[in-house]
Amino acid sequence: AVVSTQSTGKKEIETELDNLVKLASNEEKKSHLTAAQEKVNSLQDLLNDALSYLPAYDLRRSQDAVTTIHENIARVQQVCLPKKKFAFGKKKNAATNSNITENKKIGETNEKFTKYTGDVIYENKTNETLNLSKNEIHKKDVLLKNLSNCTVNLHSTIGTLHCTNCTNCTFSVGPISGSLFLENCYDSTYHVTCQQARIHTTHSATFYIHVTSKAIIEDSKDLKFGKRAEFYEGYESDLVDAGLGETNNWNDVDDFNWLSKDPSPNWRTI
Repeated sequence: AVVSTQSTGKKEIETELDNLVKLASNEEKKSHLTAAQEKVNSLQDLLNDALSYLPAYDLRRSQDAVTTIHENIARVQQVCLPKKKFAFGKKKNAATNSNITENKKIGETNEKFTKYTGDVIYENKTNETLNLSKNEIHKKDVLLKNLSNCTVNLHSTIGTLHCTNCTNCTFSVGPISGSLFLENCYDSTYHVTCQQARIHTTHSATFYIHVTSKAIIEDSKDLKFGKRAEFYEGYESDLVDAGLGETNNWNDVDDFNWLSKDPSPNWRTI
């Protein structure tokens, strides 16, 4: 039933997006985008409710379908209602704050999540500390890319967080109303709260996590999961702002590479 409902919902959203590009009014486009986003959120909620009993193959196929819809919505939004994007320029000192310059397009790569670019981008940094204010990142999509030996503090409600090619970093992140996406990240520590976590090709990482659905890992190993215990001033109000509840499935992890009923060797609790 879940797979069938998702298939029908996907077709409805695709029709919504096809109609959207034909509209002349920005207000109408925004209305159709909002409707499409609400439908995909409903599909995600349906999938989250089925996590405990849906077979791994159907779970993976259904989650990939939801991810594809998110990508299509982002693509149509970028074409019809492009957001102004920001990137953080190079700074000489170790602490980086609010020096924002206009973003340049990220080049093509073979990464799984590269279709996401983010409203706020921080990339190509080594041995730096990033402290972003709530005004800069509140409910925005954030991309962290090509970081090494960095400390990142994102103390606000944000929309989504994408981390790609980050090594030996520490992240302290406020509640993410959507998903955390990780790819090609190594030897890093994450203090994070999110609706869902998708972790791909990531090794030797430690997560102190509050996740209201569950974490999904793929092509990853030596991952450790513990319950989030480190917070910041204003965290509780941000949790409410993100629409996330107290439910925390920090120790419920799906490994898409491990279909056996025996515990996956790729992750453990701490």
